[in-house]
Amino acid sequence: MSQTDPTRKDVHASQIDAEVERELAEALGGKSVEQLMDESSKPALSESSDALDREGGHAGDGATPKGDAQRFEMEIKRGRITSISGDDVFIELAGIDGKNQGVVSLQQFERPPRLGSIMDFVVQRYDEAEGLVHLSREGAVTRATWDTLHKGAVVEARVVSTNKGGLELEMVGSIRAFMPASQVDLHHTNDLEQYVGQKVHAVVQEIDRKGKKVVLSRRTHLEQDRAQKRKKLWQELETGQTREGTVTSLMDYGVFVDIGGVDGLVHISDMSYKHVAKPTDLVKVGDKVSVKVLKLDREKERISLGLKQVAPDPWDGISERIKTGEHVSGRVMRTADFGAFIEIEPGVEGLLPASETSWKRNAKPSDMVKEGDVLRLVVLQVDPAKRRISLSLKQSQGDPWVGAERKFAKHALVDATVLSTTDFGAFVELEPGVEGLVHISELTDKRVGAVTDILQKGQKHQFRVLDVDEENRRIRLSLKAVKEPPPAETNSAAPAAKPNAATGKPSKKQIDRPGKGGLGSSGALGQGLGSLRL
Repeated sequence: MSQTDPTRKDVHASQIDAEVERELAEALGGKSVEQLMDESSKPALSESSDALDREGGHAGDGATPKGDAQRFEMEIKRGRITSISGDDVFIELAGIDGKNQGVVSLQQFERPPRLGSIMDFVVQRYDEAEGLVHLSREGAVTRATWDTLHKGAVVEARVVSTNKGGLELEMVGSIRAFMPASQVDLHHTNDLEQYVGQKVHAVVQEIDRKGKKVVLSRRTHLEQDRAQKRKKLWQELETGQTREGTVTSLMDYGVFVDIGGVDGLVHISDMSYKHVAKPTDLVKVGDKVSVKVLKLDREKERISLGLKQVAPDPWDGISERIKTGEHVSGRVMRTADFGAFIEIEPGVEGLLPASETSWKRNAKPSDMVKEGDVLRLVVLQVDPAKRRISLSLKQSQGDPWVGAERKFAKHALVDATVLSTTDFGAFVELEPGVEGLVHISELTDKRVGAVTDILQKGQKHQFRVLDVDEENRRIRLSLKAVKEPPPAETNSAAPAAKPNAATGKPSKKQIDRPGKGGLGSSGALGQGLGSLRL
């Protein structure tokens, strides 16, 4: 019989005792355990006995009669192992009405038992045809009587029914007991019915022989068992090990996994190579998972675990698959003020900086792309060591400034939208990514106090192109020149200048001479043609 050390000073145990007393008082409501069980357990006990009768079989099939099944219920007998044949272990029992040959499955032993060993067994049923008593090792750990029962003992009991406060149980010798709901498991459980009919090991928390009252705690037994496993596990744990575990709880920042008596934390960043918004997207309480031990703090008994580390790393060989300058497709996973995160491959994300989302100045990523969009992008940089990939959307769309001198010819009238105003003028957008400046002196012929007196942000106007510098990405525009006619074009029918007899080139005098219509060959037409770079 297992029992705790009476000299041990265990603060946690005293807390459990207090909790049991509180739970017990609430459940009893002023009644004794015996009264509470009498009120609600009789039908359940009857049903339990009927179920055991059915397990014993029916007359004519070699099974024991109904009375024998009740007689053998939860009866424990000591026996000596005499032989092993195949999957059967044969036992010589202390006589049960002359029935002294028993059999138990070999699978119920952790390892093949030694012949001659003496062990305790639970009597299941008697098979008259075979002349054998069918036994079980399950539940043969302890047996208790009123004489041997004491506080702290670990006993076995069968759950026979539930009541509003917890479980009702029966031990060997028809000793009935009560288990508060808070003492059923390590964690709160709402479904107590699942335990009905099960055999459980529990610690005696309270015993009153006179009042026939016994209170049990399965939770304490589980904690004791967990403490033993914890001590053994800490001796075996090493960084880098892969362990099997069970998810016990979920938090916003990660999940806790029981790896055999010890809970470790899997931080949300170590759950998957893909972005995880919340742990519940991947796992739920009770899931069986494989985890890798990432870090151990033996002093504080803290364990850091990783889920993604047991899977292949998608970043391995990334430089061979994704190269700088190439075009790739990716899906927008989320956006931020500084850019957007793009999934290129499962578990591989790149950053699209805000400056690379558009040729437009000060473009917001959220205005240019949205979650779920599939984009065609250019790879700017791949850094496997830092697990970073930089991407560009605007460069995959072509530079809008290419050919600007042809699209926005000097002196041409163009439509543009005012983007912003300053003390010295206004910036306008001719097309996405192409901006021009209207200086304050080009707004009107009249004196201007402020640019906003003439132009407002968001307004659309027509402007005249004064100058285009494609190389430096500059365009000068005029609002006041819109109503003025463009400089007259040079007459194409004007006589050509005669070349100098000595050099064969037109003389300076001839070049500067006004042509027909009052314009020289270096006039507006020449300037206009000069601005048209083909």
